[in-house]
Amino acid sequence: MMRKINVIGIVGLIGAGKDTAADHIAEKYGYHIISFRDLVKEVTEKEGLEPTRENLQMTGKKYREEYGKEYFSRLAVEKAKSIEKSILKEMRTKEDVELPKKVFGKSMVVINIEAEKTLRFERLRKRARLGDPRTMEAFEAQERREQELGYTKAIDFADITIQNNSTFDDLYKRIDEAMKSINQ
Repeated sequence: MMRKINVIGIVGLIGAGKDTAADHIAEKYGYHIISFRDLVKEVTEKEGLEPTRENLQMTGKKYREEYGKEYFSRLAVEKAKSIEKSILKEMRTKEDVELPKKVFGKSMVVINIEAEKTLRFERLRKRARLGDPRTMEAFEAQERREQELGYTKAIDFADITIQNNSTFDDLYKRIDEAMKSINQ
């Protein structure tokens, strides 16, 4: 009997390629993306703050402390319940993963996108998103801060790890192989 995956979680360290992986799955397999970053960004902007990485981290921490560690996970799950096939992208904490796994059970799989540190740094430099580090020292400090905040714990829940140390085509091929194995 074929397993039907309705929810895919995408996890990984900064610059690993989570957005690229989610975009490919969404386009090729008809999934709708629900971004934890966007959920935190909406709340950050409602607070009147610029959505820098530091403000997003601060707001995420504040709301998790005030409304429970599963605050953003609850928002994501509610959105995913109304969509036939969804991707929960940018899950960071263990609570970000635990609630969706509990709610969606065997119809959910978590994919970790992994890439070498120097490559991830170079990707961030090229993408130049607000708050992205410009030096390796700033990148390493940002990674340490994310670890201290528990923002790398979601990786521990990955069912599949996909290496992303090469080209887009190589990543897409690896994703397609994973999607084939997931749905068997």
